[in-house]
Amino acid sequence: MDRDAKDDEKWAECQRRFRALWILIIVPAVIVVFRLGDMQCRRSAEYLAAGARNRVDTFSTPAPRGRIMDAMGHVMAYDTPSFSVIYARSDRPIDAVAKRLSRVLRVPRTELTRLLKEDGTGSVHTLVASRVSARAVSYIREHQSELPGVRIVSDSIRNYPDADTACHILGYINAIPRHRIEQLVTKEHFPPSTRVGWAGVEGYYDNALRGKPGRIVMEVDSRNVPLHALPDCHDASKGADLVLTLSHTYERTVQNLLAAQVHYLKAHGHRGIDHAMAIAMNPQDGSILALASYPYYKPQWFSQGISYQTYQNGFAPAERNWVTQAPIAPGSTMKPLTALFAYNQHAITLKETIDCNGALKLPNTDGTTIRCWTRHDPLDMAHAIAESCDVYFYQASLRYGRWPPRGNERTSTWLKTDRPQTLHRLEQYSRGFGLGTGTGIDLPEEEIGYLNDSSLQLTDLPYTAIGQNEVYTPLELAVYTAALANGGYRVTPHVVKQVGGVNLRFKRYPIAGIDQVALREVQRGMWMACNDPLGTAYSTFHGAHRDVAYAPAGKTGTAETGVKGFDNAVFIGYAPYHHPRIAIAIVVPGGGHGADSTGPIARGMLDRFFPHKAPAISRNITGKR
Repeated sequence: MDRDAKDDEKWAECQRRFRALWILIIVPAVIVVFRLGDMQCRRSAEYLAAGARNRVDTFSTPAPRGRIMDAMGHVMAYDTPSFSVIYARSDRPIDAVAKRLSRVLRVPRTELTRLLKEDGTGSVHTLVASRVSARAVSYIREHQSELPGVRIVSDSIRNYPDADTACHILGYINAIPRHRIEQLVTKEHFPPSTRVGWAGVEGYYDNALRGKPGRIVMEVDSRNVPLHALPDCHDASKGADLVLTLSHTYERTVQNLLAAQVHYLKAHGHRGIDHAMAIAMNPQDGSILALASYPYYKPQWFSQGISYQTYQNGFAPAERNWVTQAPIAPGSTMKPLTALFAYNQHAITLKETIDCNGALKLPNTDGTTIRCWTRHDPLDMAHAIAESCDVYFYQASLRYGRWPPRGNERTSTWLKTDRPQTLHRLEQYSRGFGLGTGTGIDLPEEEIGYLNDSSLQLTDLPYTAIGQNEVYTPLELAVYTAALANGGYRVTPHVVKQVGGVNLRFKRYPIAGIDQVALREVQRGMWMACNDPLGTAYSTFHGAHRDVAYAPAGKTGTAETGVKGFDNAVFIGYAPYHHPRIAIAIVVPGGGHGADSTGPIARGMLDRFFPHKAPAISRNITGKR
């Protein structure tokens, strides 16, 4: 009995083991069958595509960028053909490939090995070398079977034949930045070697300029060696051409004027000057005639591969476009706007005169005195602009700011109510002229100026009235000047007038709150500033110099910066007086008196814009004093 029991237990144990073995065999088999069915029925297309990819190599070819031309048709940027070497990464050994390429490309083997393994972009294809020599191209094509994954692709080199002319307008191209790789390489299928715009119109109009990439689809063998091209191939399409609003010769002239004046000022005591900027525009439609920000750089540096030394010593000091990206205190160039605002607020009349004895003691204070740059006779609006009388505009600001407070209103209450409300109204009025708001220029990374409203002082009003409590870019000053010149219209500044043969259209908008009679009086004051012997810019255009006949109007400015001996020199102006064709704004940080430092630049810009004498304007425009 015991023996039979033992036999039964052994038999039961054998059955348990058999069932376990059966489960271990059957369950995986069922899983495999279902998996095969899934692969065959539901995912067959996916695996067929994967199989096709294993025998097909696809890569993109770069598109030539469009040309950039000036208004006269002169080509300022264009592409020339070149070749690049790319490598399609896989799990194949790379040591032999790196060794061969190192010899022909003359690149260290360790550097090539690292690049072939991973270039940091996450793309299958990596750029190995650009601007490859004809010898290297021939060698790689002849030894293609020994260089699996290596390809020669057509490429191009960007050329800027005018060196640093219009560099801040043109900008430059560089490698695709990391944050754009997903979009351009993965989604839009641009090759990793593609260079894109990083600044200027190269950056702003990059989508139009860079065109569409080509596509090469090759059948390859097991070693990834190309066998023949497949029908899916197509060529790259060239990018659109751009036509600028400016002439490269006039742009070069303005840049030379800035550079020469900076060198002159540095040699005559202004050693802290490192920058100067000037802009000229058509006041009727906003087209930019010149835009120069000193110092300059050469866009070609990036096309050829910029060295660290060139980057640090040449490009870094010149990278910033000071015309569009450097808000600077404008000084007395704000006085025409202050006059219009004061008239709008019924604080002054056109012919009322205000006394100036060289200073103003602020009423209802402990004797706080703010000074004018000199003593003046009683002045009306136009003469106050022409002679740049600070006291006139101090008085106007106190009137439209309701100082002293009325009735029993306390000073502390006024400082928190009337003062900020007045500054806010002035700020809103200024924005109508393009000050303290985006101008809409077709260049990237425009900075916006502002009016300072943080000091909570009574003097905020008078200092703002003479341009000492706000900062604006030279571009904003040019848009403001254009509005003064064209009868009160705000224009959109732009440097491109045509993209791919299609003309761009830009609107201009009437500025609210401008009385045309008052504006004509302001314009008269600006004409007198340049043509009346007492005008602050008279010596720039008359006197010892040859008299001009194109009837300029303008306003000088000297803005304190808080650094002794480092005042900003500013000039705004336009010409001719009756039918303006050009409006300009010039700033020399640290240049001192506006007329002294910016005057020669302004004179040179207008002289060269009007090479032939225009009819002289009658002097009786100044009226009676």
